Amino acid sequence: MGIFRRCTDILSANLNDLVDRFEDPEKALRQAIREMDQAVATALRGAAKAIAGERLLARQLAEHRDHAEQWHTRARDAVQSGDDELARRALVRKNEHDRLIAALADEQATLERTGGKLRRQIDAMRARVAEANRKLATLVARKQAADARRVLADAGPSAASTEAFSKFDRLCRKVETAEAEADAWTELAGANVDDDPWNRQNDRDIDKQLQALRAEAGTAAP
Repeated sequence: MGIFRRCTDILSANLNDLVDRFEDPEKALRQAIREMDQAVATALRGAAKAIAGERLLARQLAEHRDHAEQWHTRARDAVQSGDDELARRALVRKNEHDRLIAALADEQATLERTGGKLRRQIDAMRARVAEANRKLATLVARKQAADARRVLADAGPSAASTEAFSKFDRLCRKVETAEAEADAWTELAGANVDDDPWNRQNDRDIDKQLQALRAEAGTAAP
């Protein structure tokens, strides 16, 4: 938890404060995130041990309860058989298990509460890490945008860049002129299609073929 307290001033600051308060705010955030990740890993190991211990105690409790029930049954059977001495010995064993059950139950309850507390702490720690990562991503994006603006400002409208854009504009105009000329030639060529002798001969051939088909089908021309 001490790591998280040391990182509180970084995480609680807004981005403008980070920029003002730290010489390298991105580095400060990354360092805070690394420390918190380590703290989360340490807490996870502690929680795993607590949960494992609680589950082991739960199994031991179940075993002692089974044994206590078994000795209770033996004592009852002995009483029914008239063997009070055997019943006494069975009750002694049952009481031993009952005492162990009481002690283990308290310990298990403590471990269960500890495990629940650790889970909640880990959830809170992970939320802080996620918050730090979001803040870091925003800070990096702002820094990159500022760097890009500075590069553009430093470059300015140089003679080389102006000439490059002018050259591009001239090329675009040449392409547009060539396209316009091609469209004009297409229109002119299309206007003379009907006057082409080859097309007239082709039309006559088509008419003859149609007449032959109509004769074959026994239909008249429309």
